[in-house]
Amino acid sequence: MQTVIQLFGRFHPLLVHLPIGILFLAFFFEFASYFPKFKKLRQAVQPSLFAGALFSIAAVASGLILSQEGGYDDRLLSLHRNTGIATAVFTVLLYFLRKSAVTYFQDRGKRKLVRIFLFIPLVGLLSLTGHLGGSITHGEGYLFSFDSEAGEENPPKFKVLSASEADSAIYYADVIEPILRSRCYSCHSASKQKGQLRLDRPEFITKGGKHGEIINVVLADSSELFKRIMLSLEDEHHMPPHQKPQLSSAEIALIQAWLEEGASFDNRLGDFKQVSRIKGYLNSVLSQSIRKPLIPDEPVPEADQKAVSALRAIGVLVIPVGAETNYLAVNFVNARSATDKDLALLLPLKNQLLWLNLGRTIVTNEGLKIISQLSNLTQLNLEHTKIGDAGIEHLIPLKRLTMLNLVGCQVSNAGMVQIGRLANLEKVYLYQTEVTHDGIDRLVKDRPKLEIDTGGYEMPKLVTDTLVFKSKS
Repeated sequence: MQTVIQLFGRFHPLLVHLPIGILFLAFFFEFASYFPKFKKLRQAVQPSLFAGALFSIAAVASGLILSQEGGYDDRLLSLHRNTGIATAVFTVLLYFLRKSAVTYFQDRGKRKLVRIFLFIPLVGLLSLTGHLGGSITHGEGYLFSFDSEAGEENPPKFKVLSASEADSAIYYADVIEPILRSRCYSCHSASKQKGQLRLDRPEFITKGGKHGEIINVVLADSSELFKRIMLSLEDEHHMPPHQKPQLSSAEIALIQAWLEEGASFDNRLGDFKQVSRIKGYLNSVLSQSIRKPLIPDEPVPEADQKAVSALRAIGVLVIPVGAETNYLAVNFVNARSATDKDLALLLPLKNQLLWLNLGRTIVTNEGLKIISQLSNLTQLNLEHTKIGDAGIEHLIPLKRLTMLNLVGCQVSNAGMVQIGRLANLEKVYLYQTEVTHDGIDRLVKDRPKLEIDTGGYEMPKLVTDTLVFKSKS
């Protein structure tokens, strides 16, 4: 029986929308029937009020049951409960008052106006109750908060401005708390506590939620806080929910390091054993937060359609990088037999060309002399081509280049000097190249803020991992 009652409570989000729709429809019928052309709609008002009253009572009952599960802001819950009950009571009262209006008002015109005005308190109560319900579900101030929480990136606002100056920072307050604020507070703070969990203050983090503690200082990887963010995005228990901005790998690593060293709320970053590793991850997040927009703000004229057609004739994919912009992305994925001479077809598009993919083509270092004239180029993919150290030097004039993919290219440590001269480069991919640790160290020294991806990823084995053996059949 208890399960049935609990299930009825879970139907509250469904039931609560029925009286809202029905009662607003009743108000519409009442208002429209004021005009002679729609007077027949008056007959539908009383049945609508009767149905609305029944569903209002059902919504209140299911809401009272659901509220027992906890995890909601007490103040908002109390206001929502009281206004919900008031709405149900006034709906029943309105049902009888409207019928009584015939007795008290003989004049038909006055009777119509009185009936319409009787609906005004109901409309107000419905609106207020709905707003409070939305505030409980989505957080207080949701109605007028037009931030980027729902679908866009909202990076943490760190109190630490530079990883190199972070030794004296309080690791929780200056690093971890901004991550939690950005990714978790919308569901786990003072205004809303899913699973009876708050993450906005140390004492609440230590306390945990409905399912117990979320931090395990003995086995950090077993902490519920860490396990939830490491679940597959498709898993219903993954946090944050898949429709909200997700933690980056660097943000997850920062949280993991905090857990591994005891989840202290007071220690300074300089006191941590993994301080160098933490600074590396912190630097990655900081550089991401100040990264330039993918599409420049300054407008460019429309591309020469003859030049676009010439590229498409040899199988090159030419598409806009976004809506309402003349900037282009060019991909040679279907034109891998293109030669250095074919690259000359790109020159008429040098103002519009933003992203260029030459991966797995037969272009050579000589062809990059042409690429060097594409002044607005920001992303260049050269993976698995014959490009070597000499070719990198030709790219130095590309002042706006932010991403360079050299996976599988013939570059070595000597090419790292040239990469270091690419002034605005933010990320370079060097997997499966001839570059050694010495070359990487030299590049890091020259460009400490450059993000260097050397590939060869391996997921760390956790103590909670399970091995599954399947027999051959």
